[in-house]
Amino acid sequence: MADTGGGASRDQELASRLAAMSVLETRMARLGAGQTPVVLAGPFFHATTPTEVERVRQFRDAQYRARLSYLLSPEQLQLDWRLELDERSAHFHASRDGQLVGSLRITPGPFEFQALAASLEGEAPRFQGYAEFSRLVVDPEARSPSVTPRLLVAACTWAMTEGYVGIVGLCRRAARTVFERYGLAASSEEQHRVPMRGPQPYTLMAGTWPQLIAASTRMSERLTRLRLNDSPDAYSRLVEVEQT
Repeated sequence: MADTGGGASRDQELASRLAAMSVLETRMARLGAGQTPVVLAGPFFHATTPTEVERVRQFRDAQYRARLSYLLSPEQLQLDWRLELDERSAHFHASRDGQLVGSLRITPGPFEFQALAASLEGEAPRFQGYAEFSRLVVDPEARSPSVTPRLLVAACTWAMTEGYVGIVGLCRRAARTVFERYGLAASSEEQHRVPMRGPQPYTLMAGTWPQLIAASTRMSERLTRLRLNDSPDAYSRLVEVEQT
């Protein structure tokens, strides 16, 4: 019997999308063939798995102290505390030989980005039903073309099952091209300045599940071809990027 409320079709749509994400995860995992396997884990929540969340925080802070100290500035830490960002978020991490090599945070509204710049204050209503991705960080000694997309796939898979319609996040202009490869698009051509993060411009980017799945599928196929054809130079140009 047809579900006039659309419940059955929504369930089928979700099942189809989750199946596509499972295929993506398998393909991305194969990109690391021949290396020590990378293990993805999450979601972790402060209320239920505080030890894992603290582990993510320590990894992230160590990376930021070494390379991106402005993300540990008093102003940024005060904002994190005021919005309870880590406490409200779902955290994901990637590890190799038991050591963390990457992490990512997914947060419901209120979003961090809307508190970072005056030009972003009015953007949040456009993204009702979205989750914010942030704190995507990868150890530079462990970078490969697979850690970042696998973190994104894991986080998006969870967000799908939670009923979100897509993800939104603030990225450096230099990272925009890389995120576009995975289906994110600039919400506008306006460049935003974040006073507590220096002069570099930022772009607000977002993507819905169909956009993310289609683009990520194309990207995974491209990476697979490059790996199989042994094209190390082209392959390395697609190396993952952090969201800082």
